[in-house]
Amino acid sequence: MRIIYLAAFIIFTIFCVIVGISNRTIISFSLQPLPLVWDMPLYYLLFAGIFIGLAAGSMVVIGKSIRQAAETRKQVRKIRDLERQIQELKPPETTQAPDPDNGKNS
Repeated sequence: MRIIYLAAFIIFTIFCVIVGISNRTIISFSLQPLPLVWDMPLYYLLFAGIFIGLAAGSMVVIGKSIRQAAETRKQVRKIRDLERQIQELKPPETTQAPDPDNGKNS
């Protein structure tokens, strides 16, 4: 599995280098209602978009996993309570003394 991660990382790195080299054109980035304008290479904007998308996706996944963990804890607690109730409802097992006649009736 480690080899697959390493191969994916190398491919992603090569992809990023190629995108960075081929998109060095300077663009003007502005937030339209605000009077802010930045001149930057196009690949900065591309990588910023990718990074923001990955961060947002990670936050969604983390939120879902937290909710799933809470639901799992709730279900485990409910199962434990139900098992305890079942144990309380079972009649206690009585131990009988062994028959001294070994079952022989004379």
